[in-house]
Amino acid sequence: MILGPHSGVDVLFENKIDDEGVETWINADLIAVVEAEGMLSSIRRLTGHDSSSWIFGWGPNKGQIGTDLDSIHRFSLRNVGIAGLAILHLRPAKTTEHPILPTEESALFGEQSPHMLSVPSIGKKLTLHGSGFGLIAPSVLINNISQGVVANIVHPYRAARRVDEQANSLVLTDAKFLPGMEGGAVSWDETGELAGLSMLPIRRTDGEPVDISLVIPVACLISAISPYISVSRQPLLPKHIDSLNKTTLIDARQAVVMVQVGQTWASGVVISKHGHILTNAHVFTSFLDNISNRTWPNLRSGISLRVRIDSPQQQQWVDDCEVVFVSESCWDVALIKIPETCVLKGFLPFLPLRTKDELSRVKPLKKGSPLFAIGHGIFGPSSGILPLITSGICSKVVTYNQQPVMLLSSAPVHRGNSGGVLITTDGHFAGLVTGNGKTSTGRTITHLNFAIPLEALTDAVNAYLVDENRNWLDKLNMPPPRIGDIWSLRGTAPAWEPIEKAPSKL
Repeated sequence: MILGPHSGVDVLFENKIDDEGVETWINADLIAVVEAEGMLSSIRRLTGHDSSSWIFGWGPNKGQIGTDLDSIHRFSLRNVGIAGLAILHLRPAKTTEHPILPTEESALFGEQSPHMLSVPSIGKKLTLHGSGFGLIAPSVLINNISQGVVANIVHPYRAARRVDEQANSLVLTDAKFLPGMEGGAVSWDETGELAGLSMLPIRRTDGEPVDISLVIPVACLISAISPYISVSRQPLLPKHIDSLNKTTLIDARQAVVMVQVGQTWASGVVISKHGHILTNAHVFTSFLDNISNRTWPNLRSGISLRVRIDSPQQQQWVDDCEVVFVSESCWDVALIKIPETCVLKGFLPFLPLRTKDELSRVKPLKKGSPLFAIGHGIFGPSSGILPLITSGICSKVVTYNQQPVMLLSSAPVHRGNSGGVLITTDGHFAGLVTGNGKTSTGRTITHLNFAIPLEALTDAVNAYLVDENRNWLDKLNMPPPRIGDIWSLRGTAPAWEPIEKAPSKL
């Protein structure tokens, strides 16, 4: 691989910046550009083969050079910016001779390699290292970090569109990514070991924000560089993969389903073994017939409702679902139910709503409490991927009469997360996601989301689950007016005390 004329590679280490800010850059040679195997197939799956809706890079209207999504059926210069890895070699000090590749194992990979090929697990904490906007002031902006969790793992396809869980798999994270962090190291918080490298960001062509970063896993890196550097490798063991399905976070995610109404998709959470699913009322509002009573709602003729359940073995679409209830109040909640015949066929995980009595025996959710958001955000039905998991904190608990009536969270959510769930670190239902904050220009603020707290739902919904009397659900249509003001983000004007009129002066 040869660089173009009048071009070169320089590398800056943080310890090569002195106290006066003087930078000592080191020349490097480009040894090779190789493919990060499995990444193109994972990207095809992530985008649902829809190259018109997605771009890579930071450009406003089109992707960067070398990020052609129409060409990702095989690795080439047209997509090298997506799945290409550049191998550099630092030149020895005070010489311009072409370097000789070392034959000894890299210190980074040599001693730690037995630990590095463990499968990334959902919810595992990681840190992105990089120099966001670094060229503006390298001595100041070099090596800043961003933290998050593994939000999803996208396995590449093998033959007949079957996923290969033991191949190199694309890792998604909610850690914030800035221009200039491409190629930066990603490490596991728990051990400090290398987890992978950051990729270029993926974005939607319609401008909808995508606050999800992509990571090439370390197993893929080792495979790519092994012809150039001697690195010991270990296989990905099936028992490592099986162990991922035993965590609390995975159990909660399996209860989150995709809800599709017409051509619109959203999220929902199964709350009973009989197939009852909570989601948002606004998902159905434009699809109800004009004479529907929201306690006995009907979809318009020709509008279909189906639910996708993600079991460990396969994904299953369930048709002919029933719309049980669609709220007319500020509580943006709807209840649907899958057919009993589907429930009886086996796998149906659910996330029960704790009762008020159970809640009284645990610590209440407070500002600053860590939370996870789970839902089918941004990547639609065609991708076939499992729900995203993002991390954040409870930004605020809004109360009325000393009871929670609104949750604000910093866990990033996207279009499609409506009807998803906020869960606590121990895997319990905390709130039903309803939407994001938006700017005055309509731009979505992904790190500001609103949710209906469990306390506002549990009495009515759990009472309904006992005898399926819809009158219990109708109580959700009658919140106090002040709660409506809160959800409409309306404040109350201050009451001013009358002031005596000051005497006029001549």
